[in-house]
Amino acid sequence: MQAMKNIAGTKKPKKCQWTFRSVLLGIAFVCTVLCIATGSVQQHTSVQVGAVATKRYVAPEDTVDAAATEKLQKAAMESVGPIYKMDTKVREVSLENVKSVFEELHNVLSQLPNGANFYDAVQNTALELPVAFSNRQLMAYQNLTAEQREMFVNDSLSILEHIYHTGVTADGLERAKEEGEAYFASSKWSSDLAAMANAVLSAAISPNMIVDDAAIAQAREAKKNEVSDVIIRKNQKIVDEGEIITQEIYDRLFALRLVSEAGLEGSMAPLLGSLLMTGMVFVALYLFFRWAKTDILLKSNEIYMLFTIYMIMILLIRAMANITIFTLIPVGLFAMQVSLLVGRRMALWLNTLFCIVGCFIFNGDVQFLMYALISGTFAALIIQKTEKRTYLLPAALAMAAVNFGTMLALGLFSWGSYSMDLLMQSGMGAFMGIISVIIAVGSLPFWESVFEANTPLRLMELTNPNNPLLRRMMIEAPGTYHHSLIVGNLAETAVYEIGGNVALARAGAYYHDAGKLLAPQYFAENQTGKNLHDDLCPEQSAKIIIGHTTAALELARAYKLPKVIQDMMIEHHGTTLVKYFYFQALKQYGKEHVNEADYRYKGQIPTSRESAVVMLADTVEAAVRAMLGSGKPMEEIEDAIQNLIQDKLNDGQLKESGLRIDELETIRKAFLRVFHGMYHERVSYPKQEEIQEEKDTEEKREETKRDSTD
Repeated sequence: MQAMKNIAGTKKPKKCQWTFRSVLLGIAFVCTVLCIATGSVQQHTSVQVGAVATKRYVAPEDTVDAAATEKLQKAAMESVGPIYKMDTKVREVSLENVKSVFEELHNVLSQLPNGANFYDAVQNTALELPVAFSNRQLMAYQNLTAEQREMFVNDSLSILEHIYHTGVTADGLERAKEEGEAYFASSKWSSDLAAMANAVLSAAISPNMIVDDAAIAQAREAKKNEVSDVIIRKNQKIVDEGEIITQEIYDRLFALRLVSEAGLEGSMAPLLGSLLMTGMVFVALYLFFRWAKTDILLKSNEIYMLFTIYMIMILLIRAMANITIFTLIPVGLFAMQVSLLVGRRMALWLNTLFCIVGCFIFNGDVQFLMYALISGTFAALIIQKTEKRTYLLPAALAMAAVNFGTMLALGLFSWGSYSMDLLMQSGMGAFMGIISVIIAVGSLPFWESVFEANTPLRLMELTNPNNPLLRRMMIEAPGTYHHSLIVGNLAETAVYEIGGNVALARAGAYYHDAGKLLAPQYFAENQTGKNLHDDLCPEQSAKIIIGHTTAALELARAYKLPKVIQDMMIEHHGTTLVKYFYFQALKQYGKEHVNEADYRYKGQIPTSRESAVVMLADTVEAAVRAMLGSGKPMEEIEDAIQNLIQDKLNDGQLKESGLRIDELETIRKAFLRVFHGMYHERVSYPKQEEIQEEKDTEEKREETKRDSTD
């Protein structure tokens, strides 16, 4: 675990810098709070039934229309008619009553004295049913034979059985009696007997179909469950500006939480919740920068750019918060610009927090959050490829494909179906993806000029051989120029392996020794004959050598090189000791007469990983070139590289660079690969003299062979 830590303490921003950065963070938080408080979720407008809508309302998400669904359910329940159950006891009682009436008549008739009136006898008898017979009906019944009376009674009972079999309800009681009359009217019995039977049956018939309340309740519940929920689809219009708000419209607005019971859009509860979560996001952001290690600390210009990008994008989302189609918002633009101007890792991390805050402003829409997260993540990665112009169009098309696919997938997941509206929104997202790439790349000159942004394109322009300062080095100090190219190859390879800014390392390496232009003949790589330092005292030579770093800074300012390149030019020797001339001075003057500070570089130690790698590459290249010139084998060179890196570490030159111990080994191996590629052993081709000698030998051999044959 120790190997993963930084080499030494990190160089944190000063207290005044932290104060200023905290102020910027506070301004960003206040602006965010205002945007959320006035965003599409929190706008407060009076909405009442019968009032005129002051703006267009659309559904922010798929929601069940509870009022409409309840209305359909109520209609379905009311469609359930009465459900009856048969009471068999009613039938049995009625049959027994009819039998009892006819048995009473039979008993009266059997006990009737000769000459007595049957009608009078029946009037004095209490029958089971409240029925009254006429004299004619009783005389017709009296005139029947015993067998006929039995048949008449059985027919009456059969008709009653049939009526009960079909069921008799309270509402259908009269209809059942009429049915009995119809049966007897068409029977063989006389009208008097038919009337007599109808009187008995009418008195006996009672409803045998009872209302089943439990079955009705169950049937109504089943009908209610058959009704599907009425869904208000996302972006569906609820009411247009100028239209009257009906009760149905108001219910929909309430279901969508666009109005509260008090008639105001939104409420304090979601506002308070969103502000609390936003505060937590900003606290996390503050702690992230406060506790950051050196390799992710941001320079002042990067802090200013982050603040400006955030403010522009957050205000843009607020301005577009009331639109119904969120794919029209270039949400990926934030991640693109941060990735280009600050770095890919920073863009990926900050994009998550930015999307959360943007969601609170834009309707609190989860689909917006998911779309922005996915689009922003791909944007931070894809935009890195635009450092090459040939990749600009493919990057724009790739971003369009990402936005189109993301919106299409979200729509299929959320809406559950494909539609032309979904296709249109996906197409708008694709279009905004292309526009975002164009804006991100097209705005780079603005960031470069105002904030001195070190974009890949700007750094690539600096490494163009036609750059005026590089052309001067090429002509006036060709040895230094060649040395810088090799240092650039070494630094670029090593920085790529440790995941640093490759373009920055290459550009810094190309210019690190530009200060030698003021006196190129005093540096070994530009000397072709006598060494001018042989005629100078050690302190003069050291002064010339040390002075090339401060001279480089003056040239950098004259040629308007970026601040980060200037830093690398002044840092590439740090505060190291010019050992050769220092030890010469010790020999000539003695230790008590030599001030070591006069023989140390006046620069500052590297403050970035890229600057530290350039320092190591510069040191290693010069040493390896000297060793190879003296005929040293590659094995000794490998040990020397290890010792040189260790020497810089022990001298404290790397303590503020942010490099880790394990990365030093990665850098060493990268240097070795470059040197093996540059100085690998080649096949030794024979010289012309050797070819001629071999040819003469072969001819003599052939001549000898012929002589021996002869």
